[in-house]
Amino acid sequence: MAWLKQGILSRRLIINDAKALVHTVSGTTYLVSPGVFQRYAQEHPQVGAQAKQESQQDWQWIQKRFERLQLHRKQPNGLNIWTCKVTGPRKSRHLHGYLLEDSSLLFLETPPNNPYLSLLCETTGSGLHESNEGQH
Repeated sequence: MAWLKQGILSRRLIINDAKALVHTVSGTTYLVSPGVFQRYAQEHPQVGAQAKQESQQDWQWIQKRFERLQLHRKQPNGLNIWTCKVTGPRKSRHLHGYLLEDSSLLFLETPPNNPYLSLLCETTGSGLHESNEGQH
């Protein structure tokens, strides 16, 4: 988390941009997976040796460590990964990632929600629906 916070403060990691790995949605912070973990692995090549010992790719090893911190919000069905719909001028697509329980881990004040992102929620039997919860 310190790496993420420092990356955001130094503007090495951008937020709420088309290529960003960190977004704000529904009043909290969204970490794009596996992108954010792959970026960490690129910047910390020494992690590869530890991951290899456990027969995992470096970013997967980092993602498992992140999950163990239990700083993310789980879906009602118990899944860790949330889907967001990104709506752009020409097309829309989906992102997958983690929602943080507490944005103050990264921000003193959470930036406004990304207007191009909407959180998709699992519903029983009928697939996904959009949630505009927390959007103004």
